[in-house]
Amino acid sequence: MKKHQAIFSKIKELLKNHFGSDLKDYEEGDHLTIGETGIWISCDDRELTVGYGLVHQHFDPEYDDVQIAIDRFFNLLTKRKRITKYYKGNFTYKNETDLILSDSEFENLGTAMTWLYPYWKKTKKEIQFEENLIDSDSIEKELKEIKNYAQHGV
Repeated sequence: MKKHQAIFSKIKELLKNHFGSDLKDYEEGDHLTIGETGIWISCDDRELTVGYGLVHQHFDPEYDDVQIAIDRFFNLLTKRKRITKYYKGNFTYKNETDLILSDSEFENLGTAMTWLYPYWKKTKKEIQFEENLIDSDSIEKELKEIKNYAQHGV
């Protein structure tokens, strides 16, 4: 088992402990989602992928820092999210997703957009907020263990 696969297994156990039946297991356990939240994580032989809805980022341990993947995933669980939806008429054609790290600090997760939309219609913008799923204090110990494993393999 590769290091990123072991990290995925540890994250899976943490999610089972805290979300129980809300944790959905797909692709023979290699793709996990939490209920209808849009938060997901997957693992294959080469990489970890962390996502929220259509927006996601791949982390190949050979080239990327897996610590960033761990931080991104736990920020998705423990931070509020700001979703900006752009409409042409009644059609949503673009979503921007940001994590709210503090009152004045945001981390952009990405933008999802469709190519076919009624471009001639007036653009409207709507901002929605989603609360955190879990308090960071309740998973702090487990998070430190996972980060320690990622850093030192212990």
